[in-house]
Amino acid sequence: MSLQGGWTLRPERRDVMVSLRWAAFLTFLFLAVYLSCNWITSQRADPYRLWFDWELEIPFVPAMVWVYLSLFVTFFLPMFALREPALNVLCKRLAFAVVVSGFLFLLLPAQLGFERPAEVSGQAAAFRLVYLFDLPHNLVPSLHVSWSALILGSLLEAWFLLLCTAAVLVHQHHLLDLLGGMLVAWAACYAVGSDHASFRIKGEA
Repeated sequence: MSLQGGWTLRPERRDVMVSLRWAAFLTFLFLAVYLSCNWITSQRADPYRLWFDWELEIPFVPAMVWVYLSLFVTFFLPMFALREPALNVLCKRLAFAVVVSGFLFLLLPAQLGFERPAEVSGQAAAFRLVYLFDLPHNLVPSLHVSWSALILGSLLEAWFLLLCTAAVLVHQHHLLDLLGGMLVAWAACYAVGSDHASFRIKGEA
């Protein structure tokens, strides 16, 4: 079964409704798992140090926060490229990534090596939004990377690579977090769906 559909500016109502139902479920699942794991880990006194010292020399680039937040834009893309069966497979993979990542967050409670600035001039509102959901302890694997890998697939690899780069340049993740996120996305592709292929937004009708 191919996950490829074909771009359309007028998705069928059925595909839109499927996307919206999944969006509601995934939002609930994400908030329940992500916030719970963050709170549980914040109560622990033994978070792991999962970074290399040289990573702390990576510069902080505040403007990249907009690339980091562009993940939310990608949530609206699948309904314009995939039909109902493929949408269901993709969203099941996203749910799989959330559940597996939640388990790993509890198994590997981590601490962030970067020091977060109290205020970021020019992008203060964006960083307040980011920090609202991140304490941060849910680092390995990066769910940001897992979801962007599953949604963007391999055709929009430039956007995916920018998202990965942004996760580090806004000091939200370390390199091991990114690797973990990609591995979770890979596992989701093999665990859910019969074709074992990653989702690709591709123009094949």
